[in-house]
Amino acid sequence: MVDTQDQSPFYRITDTKNPDLLHERQSATFDVEQLTQFIFGGPSGYFNINRRRQITRLAYTHPIHKTHLPLEYLDADEHYSLLIRKSFIAIKEAQRFNITDNKQLGWFLSVFSNGRFMFGLHTSMFIKTLETMASNEQKEKFLPLARSFQIIGTYVQTELGHGSNIQRLETEAIFDCTTDTFILNTPTLTATKFWPGSLGRSVNYVLLMAQLYTPDRNHPCGLQMFFVQIRDLNTHEPLPGVEVGEISTRFAHEIADNGYLRLTNVRIPRNHMLMKLAYVDEQGNFHRLGDPRLLYGAMLATRVSLCAFFSILLARAATIAIRYSAVRRQGLNPSGKETLVLDYPLQQEKLVPCIATTYAFFYSFMKLENLRVQILESDIILFEQLPELHAISSGLKAYTSTIAERFSQICRVACGGHGFLVASGIKTINNMLDAACSYEGDSVVLFQQTARYLLKVMQQADDDNDINMESSITYLFSTISAPATIVNLDDYCRLFECRSQLLLKSISNQLIESSSSTSYDKLSKNSIELVHIAKAYVETFILRAFYDGVRKAAEHQSFALVFEQLFHVFAIHTLRNQATDFIRLKLLTAEQIYQLETYTLPDLYTRLRPNLVALVDTFDFHDNELNSCLGCYDGQVYEALMERARLNPSNRYKVHPVWTSIKQNTMSKL
Repeated sequence: MVDTQDQSPFYRITDTKNPDLLHERQSATFDVEQLTQFIFGGPSGYFNINRRRQITRLAYTHPIHKTHLPLEYLDADEHYSLLIRKSFIAIKEAQRFNITDNKQLGWFLSVFSNGRFMFGLHTSMFIKTLETMASNEQKEKFLPLARSFQIIGTYVQTELGHGSNIQRLETEAIFDCTTDTFILNTPTLTATKFWPGSLGRSVNYVLLMAQLYTPDRNHPCGLQMFFVQIRDLNTHEPLPGVEVGEISTRFAHEIADNGYLRLTNVRIPRNHMLMKLAYVDEQGNFHRLGDPRLLYGAMLATRVSLCAFFSILLARAATIAIRYSAVRRQGLNPSGKETLVLDYPLQQEKLVPCIATTYAFFYSFMKLENLRVQILESDIILFEQLPELHAISSGLKAYTSTIAERFSQICRVACGGHGFLVASGIKTINNMLDAACSYEGDSVVLFQQTARYLLKVMQQADDDNDINMESSITYLFSTISAPATIVNLDDYCRLFECRSQLLLKSISNQLIESSSSTSYDKLSKNSIELVHIAKAYVETFILRAFYDGVRKAAEHQSFALVFEQLFHVFAIHTLRNQATDFIRLKLLTAEQIYQLETYTLPDLYTRLRPNLVALVDTFDFHDNELNSCLGCYDGQVYEALMERARLNPSNRYKVHPVWTSIKQNTMSKL
């Protein structure tokens, strides 16, 4: 890739055309680019904003982006065809620009295809699983085909009847010694593979999770992964024994090509079972190899990256809502002029916590990503720390998707009626976050996994086992009491840590004293409380991560104070939503929380008010990424809305044909 490509911000203040928005940017107390570089800059950082700018500019130079209507005006087949064409062109362009780094390649492919790269599961889970679970011989054979897109695959696990409970998957792979093949079947209706992305019409290979039986149907060997061709590489027709198609339309017609798959006596060679961690010999004997936790680590990498994705989506929603609120005027003030919507305290109450939460989410992701790299990408994989990484990533994925979805809806409402248009960009974001609460782990299920880890840690501590003093759960065993009043930022962290500690000890003791006969009954009976303690743990993790960011920002006088103010907003907003805990556990009084919510928080909104637009400009989204008439950088909101409306294909008729027919029939009867 050419390093001399433009690395500057996409826009400058002089690109602003709306006078109100220009005033907002000129009123900021810090330099936007300095804050952007502080958070997202640096070649070793995850976001590497300068390289991302290069990649984005390269992606948007291609002429195909000017050849079609906005996506909401395309019918389903047009939409799918366009995204397939864009996805293939994106692949060729990435090769032309020699973009080889996996993360940068992912950025380019996504940006080029309007965030809808049709083979995203191929470049992520399909290839990553081959890298993790295939033997060296299989890698040599399969990976070059996958990386060059000569074959295109997806990851197929979820079934019609089973999602999170993968141990009960019903798809079968029975070994046949006489032909040295596996016979694949979906023996029941509920065994139908259902939901995998890109499966419906796009891929020709799948990585299939199935129950292995060898040397015959009477000997189950557990779940294994199989490399399975489902379509002819020349004609794209489904192969014999394969029934594949797209499932019902998703909300708002978002294209992901989610599909279903049924297999009837489909045979694959024995060496098409991925064999790094286990293999079947010619006699049908099953052998385990290596450490099965390697697969565990690969799945965690995907879950961690989703936390970044959700943070980006929330940042986009906040950007659109803040910019529109800085342009929209409504209601008369005493001087007879219309009031800027962003000046209303009620609008600030909606949107300022959203901005603060977005920053907190970015820092919590970066802390989690650093932990992932430390555990999984060191010279020796730190398997003993995998449970902690699993607990944090599970909880953070569940929390960020859930909270981001709620805030994106608040952003939608904050934009009034225009926010409900697809052209606003927010409704699409809201739909994507809505789906995120379910895919790659239902939020409630993930929270329970986090809670079970915490309970296990408490049990280990009771058994006098060593606790890693650098881990995220060290505070659970601290003897430091909670602060009686909030004097500094660390006091918020201690309050949340004490809350999490007390909640966990309470439920742990409750489970010990429970009269339920089995562990299952105990956990099921207390599942609501378990989810609650998991959320408390995640909120504590996020707050500590954000606090670490605030301490680093203290070295930068221009925006250090703004960072502190954002931290205060996030901490108080989160605290007041969980006020019952802090009062019941005697960590704070009702009067203290009342003062924070009624006086401190609105005062923070007022202090942050001059910087709200600058804080979302810091995310430095290209207008094409936002795809929003309301959030465009220049502030020409109404012009953009009218231009988008005039593009609506329905307007190609001055009189719609149905009315021509009605009028003609009416006239003929006269």
